Amino acid sequence: MKSMTLGLAVGAFIIIFSYFLRFADEVFQAVFVFNLLFVCMFFPLNGSLRRKMAALLVGNFICFTWNTLFFMFVNAVSTYAGGGFTALLAFISPFLNLLWFVSFWSTSLTFLAEPESGKW
Repeated sequence: MKSMTLGLAVGAFIIIFSYFLRFADEVFQAVFVFNLLFVCMFFPLNGSLRRKMAALLVGNFICFTWNTLFFMFVNAVSTYAGGGFTALLAFISPFLNLLWFVSFWSTSLTFLAEPESGKW
């Protein structure tokens, strides 16, 4: 319970940090959903708190980078292609975020496993 509370506190800090830096709303929403899902599903598991926090910080960095680049891509394409393409990308964006959420979460589960030597 202590680690989950700490994870929620760090997630809240990162969300507030992203709000004050004036990132796009889409980036803010994706970071919020990522932190909420990651802390609720990952922090109750057994493992080192240090590894969990490191995985959360790496995930937040990936989230900021991915969503900022995607937001810039959407703005560039909508400038040249018009508003119809923006609606399509607004529909596709949550599914693309879900793809990397799930893959990052499943990959980060390997960080919690204790290494066992000599057992095949």
